[in-house]
Amino acid sequence: MTKVNLSYNPFLSEVALEVNGAKANMPQVWGEKKIDELGNWASDFYDELERKYNDSEYEINFKGIMRDYEFLEDALKAHKNSSSFSLTGTENCVYAKDQLEKLKIIFAEIQATSPYEQLKNDEIKNHFLMATSNDFEIAVVATMSSGKSTLINAMLGRELLPARNEATTATIAKIYDEDGMTNFTAKVISVGGKDIQKFDNFTLADMDAVNTAGNSDKYDGDPNDKPSTVEIHGDIVGIDSSNMRLVLSDTPGPNNSRTQEHKEHTYSLLLKEYKPMILYVLNATQIATNDDNALLKSVAEAMKAGGRQSNERFMFILNKADAFDPGKGEELENVIKTVKEYLAKHDIFEPRIFPVSAIMAKVIRQYINKDTLTETEEDEILPKHTSFIKREYKHFEKYASLSNYCKNLQDEMLEKAKDNPYKKALIHTGIVSIELAIAEYISKYALPKKVNEGVASFKEKLDNLGVEADEIDKLKGNQKAIEERIKNIEIIQKELANSDKAKKIKTQVEEISLQDRLRDELAVISSKFVGDLINELDKLIGNVTVEEANAKIEEFKKVLNDSSCELKAQISNLLETGIKKQADKYVEEYRKYVESLVGNVNFEMNVATAILGDLSDISTSDIISDYKTESFERVGSHIEEVSDSTWWNPFSWGDTKLIMVDDHDYVDRVNLEAIKEAEISPMIEKFVDNNRKAVLEEALEQENKLKEFFLEEFDKLERKIKEKIKEQEEIVRDKEKLEAKLAENEKNLAWIRDIKTKLDNLLSI
Repeated sequence: MTKVNLSYNPFLSEVALEVNGAKANMPQVWGEKKIDELGNWASDFYDELERKYNDSEYEINFKGIMRDYEFLEDALKAHKNSSSFSLTGTENCVYAKDQLEKLKIIFAEIQATSPYEQLKNDEIKNHFLMATSNDFEIAVVATMSSGKSTLINAMLGRELLPARNEATTATIAKIYDEDGMTNFTAKVISVGGKDIQKFDNFTLADMDAVNTAGNSDKYDGDPNDKPSTVEIHGDIVGIDSSNMRLVLSDTPGPNNSRTQEHKEHTYSLLLKEYKPMILYVLNATQIATNDDNALLKSVAEAMKAGGRQSNERFMFILNKADAFDPGKGEELENVIKTVKEYLAKHDIFEPRIFPVSAIMAKVIRQYINKDTLTETEEDEILPKHTSFIKREYKHFEKYASLSNYCKNLQDEMLEKAKDNPYKKALIHTGIVSIELAIAEYISKYALPKKVNEGVASFKEKLDNLGVEADEIDKLKGNQKAIEERIKNIEIIQKELANSDKAKKIKTQVEEISLQDRLRDELAVISSKFVGDLINELDKLIGNVTVEEANAKIEEFKKVLNDSSCELKAQISNLLETGIKKQADKYVEEYRKYVESLVGNVNFEMNVATAILGDLSDISTSDIISDYKTESFERVGSHIEEVSDSTWWNPFSWGDTKLIMVDDHDYVDRVNLEAIKEAEISPMIEKFVDNNRKAVLEEALEQENKLKEFFLEEFDKLERKIKEKIKEQEEIVRDKEKLEAKLAENEKNLAWIRDIKTKLDNLLSI
């Protein structure tokens, strides 16, 4: 038997392997320079063990976080020789949510006991909260009549969104989970980004009114004042998200031509770096629709773009699963098989499918919450909850794509609910399976990242403050060192007096531009976009009737519309990441500036850190956190503003304009080739050119804003450095102040070492 000890630390990206008591390594499995996420190499690990050690039996003991143990467990079940392996180690594993809670306790201790004011000010508080409590967005996407709004209402436990044809929805609804709230509040934001209305007790009637006001066919006021987004705050009762704030985005499906902005938002979520979840709601009674095609193509590409997480972020919700009767030969297993075959046609394989009866889940939850039911819900729907208990084929939780961990949780919930028929039936509706899977995804992927970011938010500051205190401590009883320190400070002050360095760096900041790189990347994106449309254009061939021509052209217009949304999302993402990279360059200029301040000083200690303390290390996240909050969220706003009225929907022709009729046998026929050549192809070229021009204009505008922001921050940094050096000079020149500082440092160093030990222990798992 081959005995294997494997440990993986996702917080530090460290892996350790021991085989039969000897250290081993598999860089070809998890990467040489940067250790890949365990979920991406779990399957390869078993294969490599077999190849390398050629044994018939392997005993693997794992240490890490529970998420990664489950990855190994799932990979083992799927392995062709799974019987050759045994996996243990759950007792060695921790949960990321527990580590985040410990981090929050440490942070609270820092706030309460820190001798350093810079670790207690609003800046560090906001940065820590931003790192650990970010919103986690989940987009709920669907074609019309799928029951998307009913599903969201079921998760809310009350009727808040109108459950009707999604094409009537004129605003983007974002629902923020606020645990413990007993009602819902809301804020309506206009197209121009202004708060235009607030509600202390938001209701279904209010949501209807907001939608009506935002409907472009009925709104006759200033377009910038038209409602665009409604931000709703309340308790999403079924999901445990105490460590992060969940945001449900009510996103209309690909067939909603009235609200272009909604579709653009959906496509943008597919490209986000943090991989938000997508709940794709399908109508079990009407699986295949042409409206799905464009979006499912993009979903397939996103799922292929990276590892297990990219697959798990997509949940396909099979609503109205209770519409089938096995007595009539309608088996749910066959419906799920049909769904998988349908998705496979779109290159989506091994999808996570969750059958559900959203209407029953909603009504049961409303009843449990003592929320008002309609007569139909009370008299006709609610009484049928008993069938979800009696009929085993309606135990939809058994069909859900859940991990073993979630299945065990669900079984425990069923056991607790055995004497409460409503709670028991609620689990059988399938809604709880969906909520458990969402909570698990957050725990698996979002929380480990938050732990890392939370520690990093003040770890470097602690390190540098420790060096500063330690170096001052070395001055104790050392007159020569004190004189050397005074000399160093004088040199730095002279350097500061030379304004040429500051001017030079400011000039460099002003000259940096991402325009050329954006042009190159835009060319690649545009080329793919045009290539995809050419494939669709190839379908427009032959001489057909006027009716057939109109149908084909309408279908192509729909394809173009969906493609343009995807293109816009790609461009917005490109712009945001481009500005982030630009910010990194600016921050590097900051670092060089700080280094230049002490460049002529030769002394055994780290002068920059010793004298400047936490100002000696400047990180991207510290400097751009405020800017990102204020500006990055609005990236693309200029593009959105011009999109509807000018180039974003270039095909504004009427049917008659495009119809080129040839007389033949007294029947009007349409030459599609001529239409394609004369009208459509030139418009596509113009469309792409306008895209390129608009995004470069937007990039220039954002670039200038970023430069202005950084130059202001640069001036603040200069002032802080001068104040810090003056403070240091006063301390070393005044014997009493120095002695007081030395006494203070002794306590400070003990405090810093204690906190750093706690942080290191937290990350070491």
